[in-house]
Amino acid sequence: MDNNFRVLAIDGGGIRGIFSAIILKEIEDKFKIKIYEHFDLVAGTSTGSILASAIAIGLPLEEIIELYKTEGSNIFKLRQFGRGGLFKSRYDNGYLKKLLEKKFKDITLFDKKLKTKLLIPTTDISNGDVHIIKSYYLKEFKRDKERKIRDVILASCSAPLYFNPIQLEKVLLADGGLWANNPSLVAITEGVGKIKKTKTNKNISFKNTRLLSIGTGIGCQYYNTKDAINDKWGFLSNWNTSKLIDTILNLQSINVDNTVSFLLPKENYLRINFESDNNLSLDSMDIIPELEAKASKYFSKNIDNISKLISLEN
Repeated sequence: MDNNFRVLAIDGGGIRGIFSAIILKEIEDKFKIKIYEHFDLVAGTSTGSILASAIAIGLPLEEIIELYKTEGSNIFKLRQFGRGGLFKSRYDNGYLKKLLEKKFKDITLFDKKLKTKLLIPTTDISNGDVHIIKSYYLKEFKRDKERKIRDVILASCSAPLYFNPIQLEKVLLADGGLWANNPSLVAITEGVGKIKKTKTNKNISFKNTRLLSIGTGIGCQYYNTKDAINDKWGFLSNWNTSKLIDTILNLQSINVDNTVSFLLPKENYLRINFESDNNLSLDSMDIIPELEAKASKYFSKNIDNISKLISLEN
């Protein structure tokens, strides 16, 4: 390891997280490494928090890939609304909660099983504020020490309209994607502004920060100009609740990508993502084949760039 501060950031995106998972697994297989050994900080939002946490505790990525494939339809199983109708979240988070309990057990953010620093953005909707949850890598980080990773993930995955928010202690938390669907900017400023130094780096700066940022795809066909002439732009009509949420998350990720591109030297930043002509929904199992194909393509396309960024032998 050299004196660069290496950061891995993984976007949110529901079932689209399989794209990120496959690329990360390909990196481990191609270079015969464990991801956590090559990054000083791993950040993940929403579905990205599942991957980031799995990496941080050394959970095999193939288990997470299999989870997307075999359990996605159970996680995103429409509720029986009954009389509640549109007044309930689309999905019950109970099944996801059980899966997280099985995978992450009672491991806390202070646990010795954590092999690298972990950062997970959430949203404090009880106070209208951002809420960044971190593993215990600095002595002043006492608030999150005893929090179980599985509970933090569940909070970060609680996308509005899709799942209910989660109460942790005295705060009500929802999806970190509301403000940090792409956690890259949060992660690199954490390094420069909070961590500041490591055993191999006495002065972390944007100049010596290297960032690998992995997205979950950007859909390009959410709204059609032909609808501009009608007056049905209500929340449940043309705006369409799920399309609106997907669009907000996509725009947030794009904005962060643009900002980080200005902050870091070109050779220190690699963003792996793709655009699709299709509507890439957070909860559609039908898009998994496309995501698998895109992951294989974009990994192959970026092998040399990945190798250079984190100093691996190809």
